Amino acid sequence: MAALAPAWPLDLFLSVSEGYTHYEAKDFNRVLTLMEKTTKEKGFNPYTVSQFDGHPQNSLVLGAKRGPWSLGVEAEFWVETFRQSEVPFDLEDAERNYRVTCETLRDPNYKSTKLFGCIEAEEIFDFLPITLQLSYSRDVLRWLRLGAGYGAGVLAGSAHIAMTSKYYGEGAIADDHIQFQIWPGVNMVQKGFVDAEVLPWPWLGIDWRSGWRISKVEGLTLRNQEGSSQIFRTVFPDAENGAHMYFESFTANPEDDRIYVGTEEQAKAKAKTENVRFHLVNGDFTGWFVALKLNVYWRDL
Repeated sequence: MAALAPAWPLDLFLSVSEGYTHYEAKDFNRVLTLMEKTTKEKGFNPYTVSQFDGHPQNSLVLGAKRGPWSLGVEAEFWVETFRQSEVPFDLEDAERNYRVTCETLRDPNYKSTKLFGCIEAEEIFDFLPITLQLSYSRDVLRWLRLGAGYGAGVLAGSAHIAMTSKYYGEGAIADDHIQFQIWPGVNMVQKGFVDAEVLPWPWLGIDWRSGWRISKVEGLTLRNQEGSSQIFRTVFPDAENGAHMYFESFTANPEDDRIYVGTEEQAKAKAKTENVRFHLVNGDFTGWFVALKLNVYWRDL
């Protein structure tokens, strides 16, 4: 019977961690730059574009360890909410280099021959990678364990956007509201990592993890659109459920590019009739990450 006993006992573990993941996200940052250009051309205030190059990394791991080998499932969580209040627009006064305020636009004496008003917007970004991770580690001291591992899984998530527009002036149209989701699809994510774990007690470990993530988003799709917005249709006239986000290229100069939101069929038709090129906006989250993990063990099960 002793020969049937496992060589190593089975340990279960639960890990929680906080850290940071860094990436370049070139396409996403280019979208932000071109979005500022597009909205300014339509009559919004010019603004300073910030770079999007990383986010906090919070995760939960449930797994089992036998001898030097560990197998676990990791779920990361990143939810970020952005609110923009009192965003003014005036379609008659487009591409201006100065700023107007909603207080100015609400003044009964303010005159414009085109649509003008203010927007309240909210964007909620959900980032949810789930990976199956295999790692190998050895105790180099009684209280120190070093290891390395690999994980593979899927990257999911979405951006939820809601926008309420208030229109001002004599004969203004009724206020409206639109909400929709920008969905990146389900994409593969891979991780390679190393661990240095301090074990002050057999049941508790404090682990410093660092590594490299490989993760790309192949496209962004608009879905679950509800309501309507006149100003949104003015900026993106072809946006509808199933539309994708593209870079629209008019010349060989990237400075002339614009953001286009439309279906694949609409993009192909415009490419033929208007002699323009379209390239899907991709997301690249490849880069390094670091995290501090707290591991709790249930030993000898």
